[in-house]
Amino acid sequence: MLRVLCAILLTLSLVGSVRSEERPHGLLWNRTGAPATLPLQIKTDAGADYVLFLAAAESDAAVFAAYIRGGAFFRVLVPPGPYRLQFATGSLWFGEEELFGPQTLFFTLEPPLQFRASATRKEGHLIDLREDAAFQVRSLADCQRWELDPNSLRGGAGWVDPLRLGAGEPLPPPERFPTREYQVRPRVCG
Repeated sequence: MLRVLCAILLTLSLVGSVRSEERPHGLLWNRTGAPATLPLQIKTDAGADYVLFLAAAESDAAVFAAYIRGGAFFRVLVPPGPYRLQFATGSLWFGEEELFGPQTLFFTLEPPLQFRASATRKEGHLIDLREDAAFQVRSLADCQRWELDPNSLRGGAGWVDPLRLGAGEPLPPPERFPTREYQVRPRVCG
C-alpha cells in the first residue's frame, strides 16, 4: 500500500512539473506597422489549438501572430498585403517561445493570400481547417456604404437657393452652411 501511495505521489509531482501556460485568445502581435482592418475568419475543430503566423510573401518573415482556440469562433482583422499563412498546432500551450512543446506540428497554406481594401470593400478570407471541410479557403468581404447623417444638416442657419446666388445675391457667411457628416455602415457583402 505504501508503494502504491509513493507511486501516485511521484506521478502527481511529475505531472505538476509540466509547465503549461494560460492559453491566450486572439491577436498576439502585429509587427507590420500597418493598421489591422481586413477580415480573416478561421474555423477549427475542438481538441487542438493553433497559432497563426502571417509571413510577408516576399521575405517569409512572420509579421503578425494570433492564437486560435480549437472549436471556438475566431475572427481577427489583419493588415493589407500578401501573406503566407503559417500554422503551429498542438494541445498543450507552453508560451510563445516553445509553442506547443515537442508535439508542435507546423503547416503552411499555399499560395500566399492577398488582403486588400477599396473605398467600399474590405477583402479578406475565410479558412476552414475542420477535418470534414478538407482545408477550404474562400473569399470573405465586408462592404461599407457611406450614408449622410441627417442630423448634421440641422446645425446651419438655413438652406440657400443656388439659383438666387446667381442673381447677384452675395454669398452668405460660411457658418450659415451646415457641415455634412457621413457615417459608415458596414455589412457582409452578398
